[in-house]
Amino acid sequence: MTDYWWKDLLDQKGRWQGLELQVRKGCGPAMEMLSGHNGRMALQINSQTLFWATMLKDHCGVWLVFNAEHPAQELLLPAITSADVERAKRAGESQWLSGWCRYFARQLMEAPTPLLPPRRWLLRPMEAVKPQAPYALNQTVPFGQWRFTTPASSANISVPWALYSEDFPDLQSPEIVRFVDWWWGGHLLLARYPVDLHSGRVKWWRKKSREGALPPVLVWFIAGLASFVILDGHDRLQAAIAEGIQPQFLVLSELGEQRWEPDEQARERVLRSLAIQQEKCKKTGANIDAMNQSLLNLYDTRYLYAPTHSRAILGDGKNWERELTAYLQRNHLEQHLAAILAREE
Repeated sequence: MTDYWWKDLLDQKGRWQGLELQVRKGCGPAMEMLSGHNGRMALQINSQTLFWATMLKDHCGVWLVFNAEHPAQELLLPAITSADVERAKRAGESQWLSGWCRYFARQLMEAPTPLLPPRRWLLRPMEAVKPQAPYALNQTVPFGQWRFTTPASSANISVPWALYSEDFPDLQSPEIVRFVDWWWGGHLLLARYPVDLHSGRVKWWRKKSREGALPPVLVWFIAGLASFVILDGHDRLQAAIAEGIQPQFLVLSELGEQRWEPDEQARERVLRSLAIQQEKCKKTGANIDAMNQSLLNLYDTRYLYAPTHSRAILGDGKNWERELTAYLQRNHLEQHLAAILAREE
């Protein structure tokens, strides 16, 4: 039995930032990262490798190899139904993203094999950035200019996701071998299986996209891969691209918290300055919201970030190398093998 709960994550101004999910115990994760010596990593789903990865020796990037032979890739979460979409529409636009956060939290935890291990998690939206003014309200943004970011926050939430269309995969034919260059960017969007552009499911989602009722795409951020892996929404993303209508994303990540020690002398200086400002406000009747915000910032020493845990069970990486070598040879991609094993670009 899985034991979990969630709560809305608000910043210091009361603005919604996402859904915090606390998993206390479960039956064992279906998704997990494994690691070993020589920078070897593997992302496994249902105990079978979906991505092999290895970090470069100079830590400037990572090689990713996608396992196109992974079985049952499309069965991670139950398909979203028309009733699910209509239920979300009835809740209203203000509850659209938070409602889908709750929907996916339930799906992730109530699957036959819960996908998330006991840990603290965060589901946070990543929405399209509007073009700079002046622009027409109904202006279509070209695909090459698509950009997505997380909402602005007044809290110490260090998970400022960003995604650009140039980092999208070819959903109809995902690349098997990719190099993520951390020096020039990173944060690729990785697909788990190819999409049929002419499938009935994609056609239905294209219709919902035109209606403005396309559910967000659920992705998982993995720090070790510096990438987002699509968990649910391959067809929806393909439909949005085909329609030229920017989708929404929900980013699943682990949530860590640390506290930093403040500089007491600096804090005293700020307090004296605020006391002076308070006296001025009494005389002028000025708004003190900014002062209150400064006080909150002064004493809130929390720092939220997005780690990714892994189980260090790959040992010296010899089995990892044998599996990867056999896979690349079967797919006639041996030209990449030497660089991957040597951890060089």
